Amino acid sequence: QKCNLTVEKILFYRKAAKDVESLDKNLVSKAGKGSAAAGGEESGKTLEDLMKDAGPTPAEVASKEMFRTDVRRLIKTLSPREQAVIRLRFGLDDGTPRTLDFIANKFGVEKEKIRRVEAKALLKLRQPYRNQSVKCYISDL
Repeated sequence: QKCNLTVEKILFYRKAAKDVESLDKNLVSKAGKGSAAAGGEESGKTLEDLMKDAGPTPAEVASKEMFRTDVRRLIKTLSPREQAVIRLRFGLDDGTPRTLDFIANKFGVEKEKIRRVEAKALLKLRQPYRNQSVKCYISDL
C-alpha cells in the first residue's frame, strides 16, 4: 500500500525480473556426445555477440547523411550546367554514374563539350575556399 502498487503489479514485476539475463553471460553449448547430465561447455560467446546488429551504427548513418548534405551544398556553388553534368557523371542523385556519351546525348551536345564542362567543374570543386566543408571526411593517406 505504501508504494501504491497492487498485488497483481507486484507479481507481474517479480515474474518479469526472473526472465532478465545479462548480455555478458557466457553461453553454454549442450551439443555433442554424452549425456545431458554431464553439462555443457562454454562456447566463449555471449548474448551480446548473438544480438549485434550487422547494419551501420547511428553515428555512421548520421555521418553519411552529413556528408551527403555537405556534398550537395558544395555542388550548388557551381553553375546550373556544371551541377547537372557532375550530378549525372558521378550518379549523385540516383547512384548510377553516367558516361560522357549518355550526358552528351541528353543535352544534345558533343561529348567533348561535356568533358570540358566536367573538367572545369572539377577544377572549381578543388578550390580550397569551396571544398573546406568536405575536407574533414577525407583521411590523410
